[in-house]
Amino acid sequence: MNRNPVHRPVVAVIGGGISGLSVAFWLLQNGIDTIVFEQTSRAGGVIKSESVDGYLVDHAANCLLNYLPEVNTLCDTVGIREEQSYRSEAAKNRYLLKNGRPVRFPHGPIGFIGTNLWSMWGKVRLLSEPLIPRARSGEDETVSHFIRRRFGRETLDYIVEPFVGGSFAGNPSQMSLKSTFPMLYALEQRYGSLIIGAVLKRLRGSRASCPMHLFSFRQGMETLPRAICQYLGNRFIPNSRVAEIRINESNENYRFQIMVAGSGQYTTYNANAVVIATPAIDAARLISPIDPLFSRILEGIEYSPMAVVYTGFKRDSVRHPLDGIGCMIPSKEGGSILGTLWSSTIFSERAPEGMVALTNYLGGKRQPEMVDKTDEELLQITMTDLKRIVGINSPPAFVHIVRHRRALHQYSMRHQETLKTVDELQNRIPGLLFTGNYLSGISVRDCISHGARVAGRIAKSLDFTRTI
Repeated sequence: MNRNPVHRPVVAVIGGGISGLSVAFWLLQNGIDTIVFEQTSRAGGVIKSESVDGYLVDHAANCLLNYLPEVNTLCDTVGIREEQSYRSEAAKNRYLLKNGRPVRFPHGPIGFIGTNLWSMWGKVRLLSEPLIPRARSGEDETVSHFIRRRFGRETLDYIVEPFVGGSFAGNPSQMSLKSTFPMLYALEQRYGSLIIGAVLKRLRGSRASCPMHLFSFRQGMETLPRAICQYLGNRFIPNSRVAEIRINESNENYRFQIMVAGSGQYTTYNANAVVIATPAIDAARLISPIDPLFSRILEGIEYSPMAVVYTGFKRDSVRHPLDGIGCMIPSKEGGSILGTLWSSTIFSERAPEGMVALTNYLGGKRQPEMVDKTDEELLQITMTDLKRIVGINSPPAFVHIVRHRRALHQYSMRHQETLKTVDELQNRIPGLLFTGNYLSGISVRDCISHGARVAGRIAKSLDFTRTI
């Protein structure tokens, strides 16, 4: 068996998706060497971009809504700031299906007064939110219970439910408020009202640590993991499946041994610390010999399936102006599409000249069986919905279908207990840490930020000889 040299302190990162890559990047920024094991041939995990028939298709994340300096630092350091593509002005609009037609979401108080997204009673109920007593401190509740309690049924049914369904592939009646929308929980606890809290924060000049931007990259979101991988160089090892993690109590220099399968043989690597940055189900396998109870908790984390139908049409075959980021579809409106993203409106390079690209999402907790339907069935279902939503009058010129059987994990009411268990295990076994969107938030922004925190924790808690 080969062993990495004794003189090389190192942190082993298991998983080369955006979470693992982010940890590795931030470790290097802290002067700590790292090695990343990825069982597939490429970096990025589910983040994948490809050009098909002149259309730019992103298999998972389509864009990044950023307000964190960590994201800007990473993009600057790996040299891809100039490759960023920012959303169009039209993409600042958002539509929601109401009574069978897309209605533009209002901008500001005047727009709210005139909109028909809420009934008059719904508007009164929403504006009475400051009168609603806050919940007892420390108590969690479902997202649906919180929204219904503070804003009423209409806001739940026509704003929050379609947003949660489209963005989280989830059901708000099953999701933890603390885990899904921690900022909303914090606003109520601090100010007693979300509306008052938002107003006071604005008056006090409380803003995000950097300007908020929605962007992607001219060649798609895979530009980001590719650039990080290039930055890591030979520290990124593809086609390397970690078979086992061993704790070596007798080794003064290295506490962990990592058994890696690759190229038909096993190789043993020594490490001062290990970061497991895989999906929950894979993390459960790796941790099972060390802590079977925690392994079972990870195995129990639920994911929702998703089918994504990418479609392209001639611009003049779509009646709707497509002057927005897309349209969310409440379950009360019927149909099967969770939402349709107008990709070529957001970023013009997503479709050839004279064409438009629409990315359509089906499945989730609302209809998990969608992922098992044939391509022909998914296309037929999608076209039926698109005809009534945006007025399409011709067959698509382009179709590309991707299925994610474990698309997005669900922040259930058990999630806070899971986080507590993770912390207990990390404290009990120093040097063993976890990251991933099942812990830190579903967005790419959240994964990058959590990676920085994990790397910072390693830098503070372990005594490394700097070798970079």
